[in-house]
Amino acid sequence: MRLYQLFAEILGYPTPSLPDQVNECISRLTSLKGEAVPMLDEFRTFLEVTPVDQMEEVYTRTFDLQAICYPYIGYHLFGNGGQRGMFMAGLKEHYETCEFSTGNELPDHLSTMLRFAPNCTKAEREELISECLVPAVKKMVSGFEDGSNPYRGVLQTLLLVLQKESEDFRNGR
Repeated sequence: MRLYQLFAEILGYPTPSLPDQVNECISRLTSLKGEAVPMLDEFRTFLEVTPVDQMEEVYTRTFDLQAICYPYIGYHLFGNGGQRGMFMAGLKEHYETCEFSTGNELPDHLSTMLRFAPNCTKAEREELISECLVPAVKKMVSGFEDGSNPYRGVLQTLLLVLQKESEDFRNGR
């Protein structure tokens, strides 16, 4: 489950430790090496030549101001209506039951949900991944018009990881 924590950090606001987190994530992706590592390696290469302040700008353009890709799972599943509100209220209640803090983020923020996944029972994690994260991350990836945004590969890699775990659940592993 450390892998989800790493993706949560990588998809959070950039910090100076981002390259180390990407390197650790790549080293943990051995089971998906053929497909996943090259996409994340492109992000690592981008980080090597991009100053932190410029990386912060890319992050903000991607996920915050006039976002290319909103990082809110409920938004991708339900839009901005009442269903999203009910979804977030349910998440918040579940987080409180598990004594999990969302910090300053909304309960349906992708990084928050990734941090929460290891706190779930296997059945809860299966539902979280299969019913929420996989469909929403698919929509997030499809929102990128071209491959020039470095976060596209990160989200594609995360999607592969989530799909593999979802498949493992279906196959009883």
